[in-house]
Amino acid sequence: MAAAFCFSPLAGAQSTVTVYGAVDVYAARQSATGSSSRKEINSSLNPNALGFAGTESLGGGLAAGFVLEGQPALDTGGMGQGGKFFGRQANLYLHSDFGRVTMGRIHLAGRAFGIKYTATGWLTPDPLGNLAIASGSAFAPVMNVDSVGARVSNAVMYTSPRLAGFSFSVLQSAGEGGPFSAGAAKLTQLGMGYGAGAFNVDFVYNRIPELAGNQVAQTDFAVGAQYAVSGVKLMASVFSHEGSSIATLGSTTPIPGSKGTDRTYLIGASYPTGPHTVGVSYGKLKVADAHRGRRAANMSAPFSALVDNTSGWSVAYSYALSKRTQLFAAYGALDNGAQGTASITPDLRPVAGGKSSLLASGIRHSF
Repeated sequence: MAAAFCFSPLAGAQSTVTVYGAVDVYAARQSATGSSSRKEINSSLNPNALGFAGTESLGGGLAAGFVLEGQPALDTGGMGQGGKFFGRQANLYLHSDFGRVTMGRIHLAGRAFGIKYTATGWLTPDPLGNLAIASGSAFAPVMNVDSVGARVSNAVMYTSPRLAGFSFSVLQSAGEGGPFSAGAAKLTQLGMGYGAGAFNVDFVYNRIPELAGNQVAQTDFAVGAQYAVSGVKLMASVFSHEGSSIATLGSTTPIPGSKGTDRTYLIGASYPTGPHTVGVSYGKLKVADAHRGRRAANMSAPFSALVDNTSGWSVAYSYALSKRTQLFAAYGALDNGAQGTASITPDLRPVAGGKSSLLASGIRHSF
């Protein structure tokens, strides 16, 4: 009876579990200078998801919850992130009026920033993710692998409530000796945002310490702003990446004297009108002299590329058949400087100084 009395508040707790997700399939034509172009049926142009989320009210404004989320591919039936069933997210959290504390495998603030400032929406051809990956930035919206800055394992994060339009988050991962390319990096990341009506501004900062045999030190930050006028969302962002180059793929030893800072500048606009949405993006990567023709540290195959100044642009169109189903078409292109091999499709790279493009059309359904 005493035990029943002590735990009686739990008997009235309310809990919910939601199944959600999004999947796409598309036909595409990919091309790269010096490589034969190809046509294919693929999936995850805009990352797929299959998730389970649950919350339970604990009373007094306190709630507990979890997120388990993986990434299925419709073309093969496989899962992203090296086959991890819950490779996108796997975490538990406590939430109250004072904010949220989350522990486990967590989406980073840099990922949220990348998605927010991706004007063309369909993440594979958009220049933001491709230029960020090319420079070795820790911020990227791309979600199908671990080594591009979208998430991290073994982490704890605090997210503040929004007060007077301002919010922030801070995350620390333990690393635990795991490889950077498996999402087990040791890093510290801070995200801040402010929104007032049609105007938004965001800032993210990331620090990766040197761990011998695992990761090379680097520092990244990005700032972006959005403004909505007459139904058009205008956006601009700047990325800064300070790090060293490596001589061979997978090396954890920086080349002496190769430390430098790369910067990426992006602009974009999106316009939803009725069931139609149109977006355009343009970006330019300015590479430090010490990095030209070399590989960025902390990047794994197939995303590691030789880097040089690169420009990219994309255009995307979607038509909503319903609130959950969309038809879409997107085109993106990258143009490398003389020593660069950055590519939209990393397994079909151009020769140094070449171009890369992707034209895709398909259907996407959310549930």
